[in-house]
Amino acid sequence: MLMTMPNLAHPLFSAPVELIDSEMVRNFLALELEESFTLDYKRNVDAVSDTVAAMANSYGGIVLIGVDAHPKDKNLPGDLVGVKAIDKDRLVSKMATTFDPPGWTPDVIPVTVDDRLLLVVRIDPDSVPRPLFHQGVVRVRLDGRNIPADRRLVHTLFQQAADPILAYTGHPRFMPDHRSATRFQRAASPPDLVIRAAVSQPLRRDAARLRLHGTTVDALMRSLSAPSLTGAYPLPERLHALVQRVASGQRIEPWTIDPEHGNGRHVRLGAGHAIPGPHQTGILLECTAMLPNGGSSLDVFFDLVLWTSGKRIANDLWVQACYEAVRALVRQALPTLTLELLGTASIPTPPVELHIAAGVNGDPWLESTLNTDLLGDRTGTGRLRGGSEHLNEELVAAGDLPNAVIQALRNMALDWRYLHPKFPVLHD
Repeated sequence: MLMTMPNLAHPLFSAPVELIDSEMVRNFLALELEESFTLDYKRNVDAVSDTVAAMANSYGGIVLIGVDAHPKDKNLPGDLVGVKAIDKDRLVSKMATTFDPPGWTPDVIPVTVDDRLLLVVRIDPDSVPRPLFHQGVVRVRLDGRNIPADRRLVHTLFQQAADPILAYTGHPRFMPDHRSATRFQRAASPPDLVIRAAVSQPLRRDAARLRLHGTTVDALMRSLSAPSLTGAYPLPERLHALVQRVASGQRIEPWTIDPEHGNGRHVRLGAGHAIPGPHQTGILLECTAMLPNGGSSLDVFFDLVLWTSGKRIANDLWVQACYEAVRALVRQALPTLTLELLGTASIPTPPVELHIAAGVNGDPWLESTLNTDLLGDRTGTGRLRGGSEHLNEELVAAGDLPNAVIQALRNMALDWRYLHPKFPVLHD
């Protein structure tokens, strides 16, 4: 039976090589995923080099060798036929000598599943000397096929190698600054705190025609919503419970499109409470999707904007809010957008940023807004302006978002000079 694309990239795409075993591969095959931009099945090693080169020039991916095609649908995995032990050396030798520039090869990992030897070929696009020629031709991956790149695309790949504009910088860069948000400046009570989860997913440099069409925005809103028969986009149970806990007596609005921020490459959705008046508590949820750099990348933010009416937010509440922002971004918003824009949701999750920032209500210090009792005793001086950290990529790839968020918060606590924080257990 054909299953839907997973909402989180399977660990087979990014787990350390030494952790890839028969159980992980068996679990991956049980998903019965179709061949796509980032996935291919091969019965033997004969035609693998061409597919590896095409993936290397595109988004990377996985080729599983020793897997026959499904008898009813050749794009699905069928029986395991296995390969010979010598096939790994044959494949690596062929790739090393037929690729140009020579010498580069992907990871080739032998794994025995049900007494059949399979080869997991994993292509990391960041390690590829692009453009990668194979037998004198540059190929790229299109859906489940390999096609020759035209002159324009080859030129683009050379530009990528010379000017890696989409390379990840290694530092958080999406710290929220709602002081520049005019709608909050005009509000009777600007927000006190912003929690943001953010990612930037490189797309292809020739993606000038990519747009956030109505169907894409609708899919995004549905992914963030509970099922509804009324045509509205109500908050799902987890986010609804979080909003209720912040201010239980206020009306909770469904997802709508912000009329002040919307075009073919920028949309912002809002839900939760309306902007509160003076001395009121409330929380506004925002999901922003943008196609900057001429459409060559996708930036997605999930913000929780809070008003506290001068009170400090409970320990477990602000920690849970951080987790819910990350969860909504990684499990709902990002895979939905990549599926709509690229035709696949199985691209590995890019580095995820988590930010905690003071709002615009006059006091820029977090300790005026957050209850920090769970952080324990502080060993340094100074005040808390904000925090930024990346989630551990191995934990994200393995689907362990609760521990990834807690680890990021521990790092923030260390930046704030707290050595022994006691964070609550988060439940997925």
